[in-house]
Amino acid sequence: MKILVADDHPLFREALELSIGFQWPDADFVFVETLDDEELETADVAGRSFDLIVLDWNMPGIGDSDPITRLREVGVRGPVAVVTGAERPAIALEAFRRGASAFLPKTTPRRILGPSLKVVVEGGTTVPASILLALAGDDPPNAPEDEGGEIDGVGEQATLTDRERDVFTLLSNGATNKEIARQLDLAEVTVKFHARRIFKKLGARNRADAVRRAQETGLLDGNRP
Repeated sequence: MKILVADDHPLFREALELSIGFQWPDADFVFVETLDDEELETADVAGRSFDLIVLDWNMPGIGDSDPITRLREVGVRGPVAVVTGAERPAIALEAFRRGASAFLPKTTPRRILGPSLKVVVEGGTTVPASILLALAGDDPPNAPEDEGGEIDGVGEQATLTDRERDVFTLLSNGATNKEIARQLDLAEVTVKFHARRIFKKLGARNRADAVRRAQETGLLDGNRP
């Protein structure tokens, strides 16, 4: 298990090594504190593949670029988990656009960090709900929620946000999550989140059922419930 850790704070590098070590006791670590040419050459990481890359977003040595692009430029390959103190949604969105598989705050507890990184190693994506909701332009987690469970027909619960309507319009025309993400300039994980919210509001089991219910109520014709 080869893991590259890029962070310019020594104490946090040590903390990461401990946290990741609980998940993979036999992990082989490579640490860099900057992404400039000299550091990357000294650490001998250029052109190498890693099972996992964990990096801070605000890294020195990247010039006008970003840390993910910088590593790709020197041939470093492997899934990327951004673990950073820069927790702004705009930065999370940029990280996913650049190919990150995870965006996690540095305050993430050890019991959550390890399993989250395991998801990345296994090909998945992970992002905290608070960041996801902010990316979706939705209410914060402590805002009132619709009642759970399926509903019979469409009522007040089926009132969609503007973004959900954008997603649903493309979804009802047969677009895939990836196509919707590209057209609306969203992360694919955000599109999936919107789709789940839409299905819940419509009381639908899947896409076809959601479209049928929307047609029955005129939702697809632009008539708001």
